[in-house]
Amino acid sequence: MVASSIRFIHSADLHIDSLFKTKGNFPGELLERLRKSTFEAFDRLIDACINHKVDFLLITGDLYNEEIRSIKAQVHLRRGFERLQEQGIHVYISYGNHDYLEGKTLPIEMPGNVHIFDSQNVEHFPFEKEGEVQAHIYGFSYETREVRDRKVQDFNKVEGADYHIGMLHGSLDTNTDHDVYAPFSLEELKGKGMDYWALGHIHKRSVLSTDPPVLYPGNIQGRSRKEAGEKGCYLVEHTRGEWKYHFVPLQSITYVSTSVSDLETTTFEELEKILENAKDKVAVGSPVMLTITMVGYAGSIEDIQEWVEVINENEDFHSDDWIWIEEIKVERHTTWDEEELMRGSHFTGELLRTISDVHDEEVNQWLSPLFSHRKVSKYIQPIKGEETTDIVEQAKYLLLDRMINHERGRTL
Repeated sequence: MVASSIRFIHSADLHIDSLFKTKGNFPGELLERLRKSTFEAFDRLIDACINHKVDFLLITGDLYNEEIRSIKAQVHLRRGFERLQEQGIHVYISYGNHDYLEGKTLPIEMPGNVHIFDSQNVEHFPFEKEGEVQAHIYGFSYETREVRDRKVQDFNKVEGADYHIGMLHGSLDTNTDHDVYAPFSLEELKGKGMDYWALGHIHKRSVLSTDPPVLYPGNIQGRSRKEAGEKGCYLVEHTRGEWKYHFVPLQSITYVSTSVSDLETTTFEELEKILENAKDKVAVGSPVMLTITMVGYAGSIEDIQEWVEVINENEDFHSDDWIWIEEIKVERHTTWDEEELMRGSHFTGELLRTISDVHDEEVNQWLSPLFSHRKVSKYIQPIKGEETTDIVEQAKYLLLDRMINHERGRTL
């Protein structure tokens, strides 16, 4: 391996100026904090580059959230990149499936330290340090929303640099949780001889390989409970023949889920303390969007919602440690034998047998017109994988609960 050293930050999926897809009506102050969060996370990204004295910053796709890039977002980014220019830090950007090249662009010129891959053909930029080419940085941008070609095959090393770094916004061809764009296999990546692969597109950070390093940094700010936990970037360094990388959190607001158990005998008055204790359990000294699962709760969901409204009203969004209860999920202990009901010749048995035959693909097909609606799709997120199964299970429980309790009520 080369003897020189290099230090950079690998980021992806900034989704600047996102419209947050939420449930229910949020107060204006909260919506404003959510809307600002991607900008604040970006500012922390710039701070991290400066504080760690990196050579350059990589942004692997989806810098913007939509193909229409707002002036507000572009101006904010330009100011951040100008701060890096003052420190001699370069920026390398590729566009992904959200901010593809054929989208609407506005004439906001970026400073000279910003290098953008402006073609769907794989190209490279040389990075110079102290008058010598130290690294070749390879990448491409999406021209349209969907790129199904195996772009990994077009990455070819160009001699003349100590380091070869590939920027690829795409996913493993075996991925079943996300739309598979620019598919690749780990073997293909390793076969290209790159020293480091800077991936993007998947919002959950992961290390696919350590030799060579193949990393997803995830996005820099969660935007729903599906993007829970710390979000940020990787600080990467190669020195003395060894790669080192560690995660740097950047999120302004953290999405957190917690559960509360043994609630079978909970009274209305006890709910307030239970909810407050759940908040205390997840307090991290910074803003939190909280989902609470109530396991075994047998009371009224309306009672919980009343307490949630009262508790949320007391939050001060001008503080740095507010916690907003975004959603309550209830997992009840059933009073029926589902397998026995399914074997029955009655309507309930027929219903359960029908539900058991429903596959995730069918549910997504039924909901497709909603999620593809031009206006509605900006505010709601498609459901996939475990979430689809969870929704079907919740719907099944509600149906059984009402049907069985209704029958018992008629008997009484």
